[in-house]
Amino acid sequence: MNNFDENNEFVKRPSNNTQAGQQTPQRRVATGDIRRPNNAPQSNREQIRRPAQSNSNTKKQAPQAYSQKAHTPKIKKENLKIKSSDMLRNILIFIAMLAGLLIIGFSLLLSSLYVAPEKVKANYTYIYDGKTEFSSVVVNKVLYMNMTELSDMCNFIVSGSKDCLRYTVDNGEFAEFTVGSASAKINADIVNMEGAALVRENENVWIPLSFAESYISGLDIQYDEEHNTISINRQELSGSTKDNPFYSKITFRIKGSQTLDGIKEDTDIGAVTTPDFINDLSEYEQYMDPQNRDDYLILVNKTSHIDENYLPENLVSITNVRKDGRKEQMVECAEKALQALFIEMKSAGYTDVSVTSGYRSYNKQSSLFNTYLQRERANNPSLTLEDAKEIVLTYSAFPGTSEHQTGLCVDMHNLSSADVSFANKAAYTWLKENCYKFGFVIRFPEDKVDITGYSFEPWHYRFVGRYHATRMYNLGMCLEEYVDYLSRAEEH
Repeated sequence: MNNFDENNEFVKRPSNNTQAGQQTPQRRVATGDIRRPNNAPQSNREQIRRPAQSNSNTKKQAPQAYSQKAHTPKIKKENLKIKSSDMLRNILIFIAMLAGLLIIGFSLLLSSLYVAPEKVKANYTYIYDGKTEFSSVVVNKVLYMNMTELSDMCNFIVSGSKDCLRYTVDNGEFAEFTVGSASAKINADIVNMEGAALVRENENVWIPLSFAESYISGLDIQYDEEHNTISINRQELSGSTKDNPFYSKITFRIKGSQTLDGIKEDTDIGAVTTPDFINDLSEYEQYMDPQNRDDYLILVNKTSHIDENYLPENLVSITNVRKDGRKEQMVECAEKALQALFIEMKSAGYTDVSVTSGYRSYNKQSSLFNTYLQRERANNPSLTLEDAKEIVLTYSAFPGTSEHQTGLCVDMHNLSSADVSFANKAAYTWLKENCYKFGFVIRFPEDKVDITGYSFEPWHYRFVGRYHATRMYNLGMCLEEYVDYLSRAEEH
C-alpha cells in the first residue's frame, strides 16, 4: 500500500493488523480549549495544540491561532493566590524572628542584673560570723560577697528600693548601691567598684569583696586557701571573750571632703621662719603663709574623695600660664603665692617654666580619664577595660579623686608636655629645694609612690601654706603621711 497521497505527502495508513470492528482513532485539529468528558483520562483533558492532518478525503488546513486570551486569566489568578500565600508566610516568619530578637535582648538585659547561681563560678565558701555559709560568686574575674548577709551580721539599717539600696550604720554613715551599676555612694561621695552590684537568689544584693576590704572598717576578712573558705567577722576589741564579746564599730573609711580644724601640733620640728628672698615679696607674705593655714590641708586621693558638685571659692586666673591660648584657674590665695614663686624663680635664672594645668572640674577630669583609658586600649587591644583602668590609675586620678578639683594645685614644667624627664632639669632642682618657702610641696614624690598610689610627678605642686609645707619638708613626709601624723599628734 502506498503511504503517499495525491499530493505526494506522507500519511499514516491503518495497519493491516487492525481487528474487525475496531476503528482507527482520528486526529482532530486543535481549536483552543478541547473539552473532554469528565471520565476521560487526565492527559486528554489537558490543553492540546497540534498541527492539522491531511488525508485523501480532506484538504490541507492551516492550524488555528493559539488563543492566549482563553488561558492567561486563569493562570494569573492561580499565581496571585500562590504569591499572596508566600507573602503572608514571609510576613509571619519576619514577625516571629523579630519577636525572638526582642526576647533575646530582654533576656540579656535581665541577665546583666540577675546572675543565676549555675552561671557563675564558686571558688570559695563564705562563712559570715562563723555561722552562715554561702558559695562565692565570680563574675568577669571579680570576686563578690553577699551584702545582704553582711548587713544582717552588722545590723545595718537598710532603706531604699529594690534597685537602689542604702546601708546605714549606727553613726549615720552609709553606703548606697544601685543594681547594675559599678558606682557606689559613700557618705555622698562617689566611688568606683571593680564590678556592678548584682541581685541573685532570694533578692540578695552582691557587691565586689574588694569594696568591703577597701572601704568598710571594723571587719575581719580572712582567706583560708587550704579549706577554700573566706571568713568575714566583726573585729573584736581587746578584752573580748567568747561569752562577752566586744566589737569594733562598723564605719566607712570615706568621710567626705573635709578640712582639718583645731589640730594639736608637735613643737619639736623647729620654728618656721620667713626665708630670705632675692626680691621684696612682702606684699605676698599673707598668701604664702596664710593665717587660716589649716584650711588648705584638704586631703583628696584614691580613698578620700571629693563630691562631684564641689566648687572651690575664689577661683582666679593664673598669671604664669603657658602662652598658647590656654586659660587656667586656681584658688586666689594659692595663685598669689604662686606669683611670688615665679618672681623668685625667674630671678634665679629659670625663666622657661610655665603652668600647663590648674583647676579641673569633676566633668573635665572624667573626660580626661576616659581619654587616657581609650588611648591605653588603642595601644594594646588585648587589654580589658579593668586592665586599662588599672594602668591609667597609676598616672591619672579617677573623677572625684583628683586634687585639681580643689583648685589648690598646678602642673608646671618647661617641656612640651608633662614628663618624668623634668626631674633632670635644673629648674626642677630649684623647685624641689625652694617650693616649700612659698607654701608648695611636690605632691607625688619619687620615694612615696607606695603611699600616694601615683607614680612620680615632678611637675605636680600642691599648695598647703608655708607653715605646713616647711614641716612636711623637714619631716620628709608626703601629704598622706603628714595628715596621719597630725591626727596621731592630736590623739596624744
